[in-house]
Amino acid sequence: MSKIWKLFVNENIKTWKKLSTKILLIVILLALIGTLGFVKLMQNINSSSSNSSTEEALLSQTEKEIENINEALRNDNLDESTREEYMQQLERCELALEYNVVIYSDYWKAQIVNEIIQAKQLGIDTTELDTMLRKNDFSKYIDFERQKVEQELKNGEISQTEYDDKIFVLNLKEKCKIGESVDDPYWKTQCINQIENLQKSLRTGVDTRTSKALSPEDKQEYEDNIKIYQYRLENDFPELSYSENYRQIFELLAPSMVVAMIAITAMIIAGGAISTEVSTGSIKFWALTPNKRWKILTAKILSLFFYIIVITLIMVVLTIICSNMFFTEQGTEYIYVQDGVLKTIPNIIYMFEMYFAKIIPVVIFALFALMLSVLIRNTAVSVSFSVAIYIGNGIVMSIINQLIQKDWIRFVPFNNLNIADKIFVNADNPLAIMGSSFATSTSLQFSLAVLAVCAVLMLITTYDSFNHRDII
Repeated sequence: MSKIWKLFVNENIKTWKKLSTKILLIVILLALIGTLGFVKLMQNINSSSSNSSTEEALLSQTEKEIENINEALRNDNLDESTREEYMQQLERCELALEYNVVIYSDYWKAQIVNEIIQAKQLGIDTTELDTMLRKNDFSKYIDFERQKVEQELKNGEISQTEYDDKIFVLNLKEKCKIGESVDDPYWKTQCINQIENLQKSLRTGVDTRTSKALSPEDKQEYEDNIKIYQYRLENDFPELSYSENYRQIFELLAPSMVVAMIAITAMIIAGGAISTEVSTGSIKFWALTPNKRWKILTAKILSLFFYIIVITLIMVVLTIICSNMFFTEQGTEYIYVQDGVLKTIPNIIYMFEMYFAKIIPVVIFALFALMLSVLIRNTAVSVSFSVAIYIGNGIVMSIINQLIQKDWIRFVPFNNLNIADKIFVNADNPLAIMGSSFATSTSLQFSLAVLAVCAVLMLITTYDSFNHRDII
């Protein structure tokens, strides 16, 4: 063991002293800096070009609509039903202006304006609704909606389960002030809509999107998703697709970009680990020492793994530092449900776990490059072939997976490289071009088993070739 340790230390000294290693480290660092620069550029462009509509601007649109309706009503050729529709719309717009309400929105006052219009048509007193608008009483509006739901339950229009679902949504709206302001973020409305759709699917047992019956696993997933949406609303934590949190965007892009450069760097080092020493003749020195060949190779493999781990740790720390220095928003955290209990992984821990989950496929490709270096003994071929497969395997396998729908395709190693996506199933993936396919929809345990078998086979091949081939 002491000999392997000395060889390991010697390999690390050689690796870290090389000029090429230092250059590759700079390239990895530039990948992080480039990602940071890209996200900051996006932030500056969006902040300078953002011109969100104000309440005054939206109200001016209502005034223009009133003018257009009045112009249309001057047409003597309108039939009675069309004229009636225009009159109702005119009344709605005038009432909206009277109370300074933006009617074409999910704003709660817009809902009350519609209620007033309907009440007037039925001859019902609207004093309570008028008072609600004048006092800007959002809580009173929620109570009003609760009363409507209770009346629907009493009249037998809805079931007890549907009543419970609607009350849950109303309580959530009240707690999170959803719809209280016309400037409410769009993502909050989307979360509420998602919750309502999931509730309906669970009540009916049929998916509202696909019209397919829900399996027990689907029902559990939908219940978990409701809890996640509720957490997002209560903690003001939107999904990336609806968010302008550029820190989260950076923290999701950085691991993908940086790990890609670490992978290429690791393959370059692994691809030249043996072939370079063969070409320079330095391998002859090792053959003349009392060290056994398997110990030499083991030291090189351990040195390669150590390099990958150290670089990854450095880049995780730098990513966290950059996030805290250049962004003021809330950092990314992972939300999931386990055994019916919602849990979260804090930002810093999540960044470490995400980086190292993405590193697992890198280890496989590094072993592949090392195996080629031992078998072919040509650095250029070993590195270029490994890098080409690393870059192009995703596109090639996506095409093959569309053409082949056989069970054996799941065992192809390239279909099991998405380890991070399987560990963090609820994580946003800004670089995802295609969703999960037939071939990639395997469990985490299955994918890890396939990759472990591949790693063992590559190690056996590497050790066997290195131990039995002539190296002098």
